[in-house]
Amino acid sequence: MASARSKVAPSRRDVGGLLLGAVAAAAGGSAGGAERICHDAPPAPTYKADAHAPLGEIDPHIGWGVHIEGAEVHDAAFLAAIAREKPNLFAIGSSLKFGNLHPLSIAFEREGDGRRVSTWTELDDIVRHARKSGAVTRGDAMIWNDWLPNWVKDLAANRPDGWRQTLNEAFERDFEEIGAHLDGLDRAHGVSVMPWRGLVNEPFAYWSMGKGAPSWRQGAWLDAFDAKPDGVPGYIHKAFECAEKSFRASKPALYLNEANCENDRYGPVLRPAMLALLDSLQGAGRKVDAIGLEGHLQPEWMDDPLRPDWRPFVAFLKDLQKRGVAIYITELDVNDCLLADLARRDRLVADYTYSFVAAALEVPAVTMVTNWDFADSASWYRDDSSPESAYRQLGRWPKCLARPACPRPTIYDENFAPKAARDALARAFEGRRK
Repeated sequence: MASARSKVAPSRRDVGGLLLGAVAAAAGGSAGGAERICHDAPPAPTYKADAHAPLGEIDPHIGWGVHIEGAEVHDAAFLAAIAREKPNLFAIGSSLKFGNLHPLSIAFEREGDGRRVSTWTELDDIVRHARKSGAVTRGDAMIWNDWLPNWVKDLAANRPDGWRQTLNEAFERDFEEIGAHLDGLDRAHGVSVMPWRGLVNEPFAYWSMGKGAPSWRQGAWLDAFDAKPDGVPGYIHKAFECAEKSFRASKPALYLNEANCENDRYGPVLRPAMLALLDSLQGAGRKVDAIGLEGHLQPEWMDDPLRPDWRPFVAFLKDLQKRGVAIYITELDVNDCLLADLARRDRLVADYTYSFVAAALEVPAVTMVTNWDFADSASWYRDDSSPESAYRQLGRWPKCLARPACPRPTIYDENFAPKAARDALARAFEGRRK
């Protein structure tokens, strides 16, 4: 998700016809800004919103929030629009990714204006804004085999003497320092500022998975740790082990996150693979409090794009619930690349938002829904910064139009006005409350 918000990881944008799940930085910032994103053409008509309570106040049993990072952290209009919806949480976009915290070395520093500067700044700013709104934060993607800095990738590729030990020590130190920093923020703000922490992001390479056979996302962490006897990568177990130790003081909920479990294209293979992974972690005594499911909804990857059947996904949610974990919908948006007409696209996004969230909320273990993003102007789908960017690639995705219109995948438009999808989400929340 490329703009002033953050650096774009090429591996994240090189979709090659595949959605690689949650993207690390969304294109855009404030409406009408100078970032390289597409815009509505012609401008969309104003939607007449229904009367609903703020999204964060509809159901006290649903934690609702939005992803934020980069330019939006300091965009007053963007933050004011979010504040009107009374979010319970802000999802940290990229601030905890290993490549963002350690771009040059294991030190928490990056180059800035010819000097070394702290990589904690954005996280601290998001926490500060969250507290001003009466909200807290959710951490994401601490360990991911994408978004790794060159010094880590070079160690894994060149394999000098002691390379695995070096990476193991860096892995452990990352958790130790994150734990210490967040403990300091807890003391400063007088509250647990990040009660939910995503440890491992997108462990599966679902685009290359055979029937029933898990295929693990390749990368330095996969190489640096020995696999367990059941074939589960050692780094996944190690992440939970380190978190249990380093986050002992604040006792946050620990979860792992995966994409595309809900759709008909990859879900049939991903869902049993996720259950087997959870069984492995629980069997080893690891503290897994929740499973994060991204919810980047892809109508073009459903058997019937206009009438999606969520029953297989709901059955999967019930299987997770039986294992005693909470379930978070972590990155909700809807790809509208199937259609050209703006009104039809907005209706598609609203219909998918409602039907998916309402179906998920049939399962009591679903306790959180996070939009990724809040407004179209911030959506990663609008990134138009390079030939590899999301918007430039959409026309190559299966079943998308060859020349899709500028995407409108979120609940607010590029001018921070509510869309039909916002009311659809509210109705889904109200249905759970009843």
